Order: sequence, then C-alpha cells, then structure tokens
Amino acid sequence: MRTNAPCWYYSYALFKILRVVVKESNCDCIALSGGIDSSTVLAAAISEGIKPRGYASVYRNGLPKDIAFLNYISKLFNLEVKYVFIDGQDIEGLRKSIVECIGEEKLNSHEDGGCIEFRNDAVFYSVIRKAKEDGCKCIYTGSGGDEIFAGYSFLLSKESDELDSSIKKLAYGRFPELEIAECLKMRAIAPFLDNRLRSFALSIPVNCLRSNEMKGKDVLREILRGVGLKLIAERAKVPAESGSGTRSMCTSPLDEYRE
Repeated sequence: MRTNAPCWYYSYALFKILRVVVKESNCDCIALSGGIDSSTVLAAAISEGIKPRGYASVYRNGLPKDIAFLNYISKLFNLEVKYVFIDGQDIEGLRKSIVECIGEEKLNSHEDGGCIEFRNDAVFYSVIRKAKEDGCKCIYTGSGGDEIFAGYSFLLSKESDELDSSIKKLAYGRFPELEIAECLKMRAIAPFLDNRLRSFALSIPVNCLRSNEMKGKDVLREILRGVGLKLIAERAKVPAESGSGTRSMCTSPLDEYRE
C-alpha cells in the first residue's frame, strides 16, 4: 500500500535502507553504466566506505552512450572502471553462451528472433563473466530500478492506479542478468530487489516516482542530487543496449516501435 508523505522523506529513507543492504553484502565489484540505478547503488556503497571496482561493457562497432558518464564517475570518486570490450567476431560465441545459460525461449522473449534480449544480455554476460575471471567475490547490479521506480517510458503515460499495478507486477518479474549470474556461478547482489528495500519502495506514492517532468525514477534522482551527482540525476533512461553500443549487433523488427 502506497503511503503519503513528502517526497524528500522517501528519498532519505530509501537511501538509508539501501546503504544497509549494500553494507551487508560488501561487494568488491559493481556492474556500472553511469545511469541512475547503478550510480545510486554505487553512491550507497561509497557512503559506507566501500569502493567497488566498476565493470562496463562496450561494443567496439557500436555507439556507446555510457562512456562519458562512466569517465565522469571514475574521476569524481577515483574509482577503477574496467571496460569489457566486445568485437564483432565475438557475437556468435556470445550468443551461444547466453543460450546455454537461459535457453532459446527466454532469449526470444520479445518474439523477434532473440535480437533485443541478446543485445541487452550480451552486456551483462560479458561484464559478469569478466568479473568472475578477475576473482570478484560478488558484484552489485542495479536490477529492479526501472521496474520498481517507473523507469520505463511505457509506464510514464499510465494512470496512477494502472502504474501502481504495473509496478507491483514488474517488481517480482524476471531479471535476465541475475539468471546469467547464477549460470556463471557469480554472486550478484541486486539491492533494489532486497525484500526490505522493495517493500518500502512499493509504499512510495506515484507522484514521487513520476513528477510533472515525466522522467521517472524521481526518488532516485533526488538521492543522486543529494550526493553531488546532479549530472547523472538528469540523465534520460538509456537501455543497456544503447549505453554499451550493443544495439548495433542486430536489427529487430520491433526497433521502429521503440524509438
């Protein structure tokens, strides 16, 4: 049930819970994009004296949008960020490995021959695999940020009741990156999906998630502003495939509807 308090309160309380969750797991690595979700998790870690090594995927033949923001964060926090580069020649093997992890049916979740799912899963598979190779004991992810805090564009136009209903369903949905981590036997920590945090997040009123600017994730943006990450707070939602450049890997018949 969503409660009714000033939006600043939810940002404050949410960040407090997030810090507790992050501190408990004390991961030494993080899947980082320079976007709202992973940056909020990183901010919580740094607030608790934890400085995880960042991992980010970059497709050499694409147009990655995350790099400038990753460089900004790296310099601001003196944070090590490892770029995991994907070449065109890696695509076939990467796709085969992902299918072995999640299966053809899940890869084709958008019913487009598996293109959209592959472009996004390739990001997480490459990052998590590299983190495991490097000996990371666990890796933070921003999983659940879009689902719980209304980050997807298709959620922003919904009426409040419908948005609330959609979020509650998505909050307990499928998260491919966590399936991939399990397959690779890498411990992935998704703080937004911790039951304590998720339960609190689902009590946040819709107007604190989606303001008049219709950007979504307003409660997380406020946290980022509060810790000096205004540049990140103002970022528009960018899917993993666009941030890493993997969108250029294949063409989906659904692309024209996703612009």
